[in-house]
Amino acid sequence: MSRTIEQIQQSIITDFQAQPELAQANSTSTRALWRLFTFVQASAILLLEQIIDIFKNDTETAISQAIPNTANWLTAKVLEFQYSATNPQIIQLVNFAPIYPVIDASLRLISRCSVVSTTSNKVIIKVAKGTTPTALSSGELASLQDYVNTIGVAGVNYYCTSTASDKIYINADIFYNGQYSSVIQSSVISAINNYLANLPFNGQIKILDLEIAIRNVAGVSDVVIKNLKLRGNSTSFADGIFLIQNKTTISRIFQTISGYVTEETTTGQTFSDTLNFVSYV
Repeated sequence: MSRTIEQIQQSIITDFQAQPELAQANSTSTRALWRLFTFVQASAILLLEQIIDIFKNDTETAISQAIPNTANWLTAKVLEFQYSATNPQIIQLVNFAPIYPVIDASLRLISRCSVVSTTSNKVIIKVAKGTTPTALSSGELASLQDYVNTIGVAGVNYYCTSTASDKIYINADIFYNGQYSSVIQSSVISAINNYLANLPFNGQIKILDLEIAIRNVAGVSDVVIKNLKLRGNSTSFADGIFLIQNKTTISRIFQTISGYVTEETTTGQTFSDTLNFVSYV
């Protein structure tokens, strides 16, 4: 990180004043000629250091996305995947670099991607599409799998997955100022959905962060989560994993399965059904 111009000038002045031959240049005036020289030199050094910082950042970015199939590079390439239901997009290797004959950003399908290496040369690639994440269709997923196999490294097994969102069930007492009664339910549900929407893809649900998101809603004074569980979309509600059961914490963290989480959809178990609002006014 480049220094400030003041830091650079002071370093020059310190070296300058340490030279016996220059002892007579001791004016304290900010307009002294020798001080102007140090300022001009400091300005030039500052510009150089800023250029070096830019070069360093560009170099590090290029390395992290380089062809030798790093996780960052593979993620970037998955996000560049193009799909058309009527005009097949065929990737080509030109000088070993994967390139589409026609680059069309409007055909880029993937909006979320996570690349995780496991044992035995296995790489799991979780993806979703859309501003509000949804699962890829079977045809889209098959096309992505072939694309990844084409650009990937020999000897590595790539597994592309895209499933409907995990579901979260929250049974809680939320204590609030009665003056907010007309908006409290919608505000809390909106805050929960916003928390879920902003989770890092393939990230973790943390009870503490969820509680903070609810507590930060205007009018809320406290929240007591009595039951909280999550499930993959294909898992039944009854077989979900409890993080809190009967006010007893079993686990503070849940690793997402699909990569993203939305409200429980089972009839009678949605947020509107299971969040209990208690007015203290």
